[in-house]
Amino acid sequence: MITKSLYTGAEITWCRNCGNFGIMGALGAAINELTDSIPLEKFVMVTGIGCHGKIFDYVDINGFYSLHGRAIATASGIKLANEDLKVICFVGDGYGYGEGLEHLIFAAKRNIDITVIVHDNRSYSLTTGQFTPTSALDFKGKSTPKGPPEDPINPISLLMEAGATFVARGYSGYIDHLKDIIKSGAP
Repeated sequence: MITKSLYTGAEITWCRNCGNFGIMGALGAAINELTDSIPLEKFVMVTGIGCHGKIFDYVDINGFYSLHGRAIATASGIKLANEDLKVICFVGDGYGYGEGLEHLIFAAKRNIDITVIVHDNRSYSLTTGQFTPTSALDFKGKSTPKGPPEDPINPISLLMEAGATFVARGYSGYIDHLKDIIKSGAP
């Protein structure tokens, strides 16, 4: 849960019942526990543009909005510039597995100790619900009524093949479990 000390007070504009609420709650709980041993000022959040990126507006830690498709590259640069920082990067599935895929693969290959959290709802929801690289073949969106033309990718296999040392999958409805994953994956 985001405590009052971590919440910015900004109006939350996510849709009702969006999984981003669970991710934010898990992040807040993880940071609350991690700050027992890591000062809050050592945490840096990097986000991209999209629904996932709005988390930047709601969590009061150091952060940076990145260019579209470049959040992982930005997070990598921040970590390389100051290895003492705990860099947590948020991207959406279309963002991380589409526009920013090359950055994700090379971050996994390099293992420079950043945490990338992918909000994977299998849809570009902010822009009328087009399919993403992880959308199922039967996915139908307003702008893509025939669905995706190819099978979805398996990001877990892809990242393991690239050499990532920590890969996990969680569900935003299981906040305690997701909190534990975030803590385990925190750099």
